[in-house]
Amino acid sequence: MRRWLPPLVLLSLLGAACGSGDATANSAARAPAGVEDTGGGDLQAVVAVYPLAWVAAQVAPASQVNLLNQGSQEAHDLDISPPQRAAIETADVVLYTGDIDYQPQVEEAIPATQGQVVNAAEVAGEDALLAGSADAHAHENEDGAHADEEGEAHSDEAGNVDPHLWFDPAIMAEVAAAAGEAFAAADPDNAETYRQNAAAVSDEMAALGEDLDALLGGDCRFDEAIVSHAAYAYLLEAHDKTQHAVTNVSAEGDAAAGELAEIVGEIEEEGFTHVLAEPVEGREGAEAVATEAGVELLEISPLDAVTDDQAAAGLPDLVRAQAEAFSTALGCA
Repeated sequence: MRRWLPPLVLLSLLGAACGSGDATANSAARAPAGVEDTGGGDLQAVVAVYPLAWVAAQVAPASQVNLLNQGSQEAHDLDISPPQRAAIETADVVLYTGDIDYQPQVEEAIPATQGQVVNAAEVAGEDALLAGSADAHAHENEDGAHADEEGEAHSDEAGNVDPHLWFDPAIMAEVAAAAGEAFAAADPDNAETYRQNAAAVSDEMAALGEDLDALLGGDCRFDEAIVSHAAYAYLLEAHDKTQHAVTNVSAEGDAAAGELAEIVGEIEEEGFTHVLAEPVEGREGAEAVATEAGVELLEISPLDAVTDDQAAAGLPDLVRAQAEAFSTALGCA
């Protein structure tokens, strides 16, 4: 399924170390305390999704960071053009989510890359990755397995990985460290600067993790939230919360009328006061159940693709904003 959003930001950061005065680029790459802009002005980085573009821009602020999902094209199943494929092959550094069947064309192009590669899923490790349920409307049984609509328990298929790992600050801190090493290998003369910048990003991720704990880890009225798209497990599961989604993690399989009616019934039975909805994925179904149940609709974003205004805020603030929306929906103290 293809999603179309407002124009995406293309992070173009050449000359940032020399004070280029490009307000849009500089605000989009707003750096945490301790990040230095020295060197790397000739480096070319290609990134697959906005959160990784943000990391690259923090670690190497003077490099040119090119985001693949341009032109309002969503990240799931991204179609890349021949020039983009060539850019992947010739880039000094490439950051992508990993070989998880999230962006097959990007994943197929990676082996031809001549530069340094950061595979976010590989950096995170199998133990940190979460499985994406093939059924948006499956519920867990007491053993932690999923139950389908007929009550039959089943496990997620092998390789079915939830790609939205940027909602886990610990994973993103490790990705920042790996990016630091990748840029250091591509530009040894400025290796220490990249490593220091990566450490600053890791510190900011640690602070973000504390904020998320404060928002979602306290006393909450509910332990489940109704969402339009199952993209928030990394944000919720660490705090013993779950999501009940209109569409599954791969943004496919909109709920049928009967399934929407079941969600409405759950809202009324549990006393939920909010439904959380993205701009496109599952939006129609989420609006329908919120209207039918008479509850408020809260705006959220999966952050794989963002608007210019969102990019100017930076990834940590965007993740906090999603956590704040969930905190409201969950009735957290």
